[in-house]
Amino acid sequence: MRAQSELQPELLVDNIGKTFESAAGSVKAIDRIDISAKAGEFISVLGPSGCGKTTLLRMIGGLERPTQGDVSIGGHSVWKSRGDKTAGEAVRSLAFAFQDSRLFPWFSIEDNIALPLRLRGEPKDKRLARARELCALVGLQGFEKAQPRQLSGGMRQRVSLARALAIDPRLVLLDEPFGALDAMTRDQMNLELQRICKATGATVLLITHSIAEAVFLGDKVVVLSPRPSHVHAVHEVHLPRPRTIAMQETPEFQNLVRAIRSDIAGYPA
Repeated sequence: MRAQSELQPELLVDNIGKTFESAAGSVKAIDRIDISAKAGEFISVLGPSGCGKTTLLRMIGGLERPTQGDVSIGGHSVWKSRGDKTAGEAVRSLAFAFQDSRLFPWFSIEDNIALPLRLRGEPKDKRLARARELCALVGLQGFEKAQPRQLSGGMRQRVSLARALAIDPRLVLLDEPFGALDAMTRDQMNLELQRICKATGATVLLITHSIAEAVFLGDKVVVLSPRPSHVHAVHEVHLPRPRTIAMQETPEFQNLVRAIRSDIAGYPA
């Protein structure tokens, strides 16, 4: 686990907002969202379709400029100091994983995982050693030389997670990484993600449409309103870890799911 001041969040989303301009006029997508996460904390974000969850993730990750507010990662500003060394430090300390695993089909599994290190100029022996270490972490021993087409969807998502972890990020941003998987595989991947997060100590922000998934994985569940979105509610999840699939049947789990569902009842799908 990284050392971190208790007074300084690992992730701080401060009054961030986004308005899109077009010939038809202005559209406010996100209105003043605040989110904070301690080092190693897992934040799940829920909200109705079209409320700007992916836009929020892109602003946190330095891919979409906000109209207002800022994001800090490990104390480094992403936007207020855009273009200087501290902004670069913030962006270099995060990683993404998406619903589409986005693997290069002509690369081996270990070369896909090692790609971020290759782009940073790491020597081949060092990046391949890291790739093999991560293959072991995500349960892909023996598949290092395979190609993506030889793997199942769940296995490809393991590769995507391993690639995100290659740079030892402070913050991992997940945009519905298991949304395309069948229910049983998704359950297994959620168990694996929980294990991997504990092993790495990374701070994680997950975008999901699944209330059960948000509760199962999260230390905190942030519920967004319809557009222009703001934080409608925040639920602390005090269920013990490690969490099991059977835990989803307990009254504590189901009560929290019902409370969150009540928060978003009546929102447009």
